[in-house]
Amino acid sequence: LDELIYTPDVIKQEIKAGYNVSDIRSNKVDQQEATLALGGALVPEDARMDIVQRLEGPTTVRGRARVLTTARDAVEFPKLEGGDSRYISGVRVTWADAEIPSDATFAQTNFEMGTVKIPVHVVMARTDLSLNLLEDAGLDVISYLGEQFASAQRVDENEQFLAGTGGGRPRGILGKRSGAEYNPEDGVASVNSKNASKLTADGLIDLVYELDAQYLAQNPVMIGNKQTFREIRKLKDGNGDYLWQRGIERGDPPMVLGYDYFMDEAMPDIAANAYPLIFADLMAYYIVERVGMTIRRVEDVSTVGRKKAAVF
Repeated sequence: LDELIYTPDVIKQEIKAGYNVSDIRSNKVDQQEATLALGGALVPEDARMDIVQRLEGPTTVRGRARVLTTARDAVEFPKLEGGDSRYISGVRVTWADAEIPSDATFAQTNFEMGTVKIPVHVVMARTDLSLNLLEDAGLDVISYLGEQFASAQRVDENEQFLAGTGGGRPRGILGKRSGAEYNPEDGVASVNSKNASKLTADGLIDLVYELDAQYLAQNPVMIGNKQTFREIRKLKDGNGDYLWQRGIERGDPPMVLGYDYFMDEAMPDIAANAYPLIFADLMAYYIVERVGMTIRRVEDVSTVGRKKAAVF
């Protein structure tokens, strides 16, 4: 620890003698504000409560998906079966050549119903604080910690909404893309870039037109991380000109193939057998939640007898 030349008792005596703080600081030639041991401790620092911290990463899904609330631990939806790229169900029509055709001239068609179940999971966070910190800190630690919990939850849930595999957590859009749990009936198609380790212009075009025409009209967006869009930005034509630069030079908005894009670092990097880009109408993704985040303060006494507070 730095040692003071003037003790508190000496300072009191100087003040009683009629000196003010400026007098005490300049009373000796060797007293310096910049050095604690030479009187600088008499000049307190300007302590601010504007905390220096990083910016929160982007969260893409929640603000563009369909968010529902429930009081139960799961929500079940009826699902219309039998549709394809054009028809919404198995019901079909038959053109008849008579006003009252016989039953044999057209086949009976029916719609079939299934169910989709979305479970509601629990996410928690815990931070242990000493009671001394809570009582002596120069800001409301509980409120500030609540902001940190909320920020961590936003970032983590966004990652789950994109890549969560289910099983105690949300199942993301990428979800399980292989293995026993992969279900082609989920309707999430995949497109091969035609290169084992990088994106191609043809692959991007295939990705866009993999969606059926009616969904292309719903303003789908493209999602990938910064590295992925950097590689897209570098794509060139046969003359060595950047494909993306042409749109920028015309003053076009920042789009890829005419669609908005969003950078999200929760998306995987470009690699073999990876899915670095999502192109989708996010309103087709459902988020179901039961209650918002709550903070509970629990006081405890540790084994060494020092009180602490655990904030959940």
